[in-house]
Amino acid sequence: MIETLDGIEEELLLDQGSQSDCQDMMDDSSSFSISNGIASQTDVEVDQEDKVNDEMDMGQFNKERTVTDELVAKLLCRWWYVLPEWPPKNFNYQAQLEARKLKVYKVEEFEDAENVDLRGYTKVYQISAFPGVYRDFTGKAHDLRPMEGRPCYSNLVKLSQSKLVELIQTAIETQLEILKASSHDESETIKTLQEVNFLYMPCNKQELGTLQTNF
Repeated sequence: MIETLDGIEEELLLDQGSQSDCQDMMDDSSSFSISNGIASQTDVEVDQEDKVNDEMDMGQFNKERTVTDELVAKLLCRWWYVLPEWPPKNFNYQAQLEARKLKVYKVEEFEDAENVDLRGYTKVYQISAFPGVYRDFTGKAHDLRPMEGRPCYSNLVKLSQSKLVELIQTAIETQLEILKASSHDESETIKTLQEVNFLYMPCNKQELGTLQTNF
């Protein structure tokens, strides 16, 4: 996603909320740095930030993934069709903001506000596409979204394979209902999903270990 703030275009590289396998499986940090921050930076600062980003554990594909790992990955591709909304709507982040001494400003007020006020509170603004994630004047993003209910690998891997299969099948069925009601021609996607859904039926569970699909 590209955000523009006073003519500065920034590419947002976040995890936990996107809705992709790779992003959701590397979600367990409470805050992280984003390059091309709001504040001006010296070449040294940029180099240091690049080194930090290079050292971040971004996860990697492992061909030795277990069946459970594969099932978690498939569920993370469509969790929003079957799991409760996350982060919860109208979740109160005030306690976390206070604990971290962060003060929220509207985007249009952000640049003119003091970086750190007299009380020691750092200015931040809400990243509109990611409720619960705030960016400060250095470009650092603070992820205050709750761990409870988070659709991520570390939470979902605790579920049994049968439960994961059940959730995936329900998610696909819900997605199919939405596609069938679409005003666009979704026939190819529907056909593919129906074939994939067949693999998750109880009588076909033995085939899941060799399942190779983008859906």
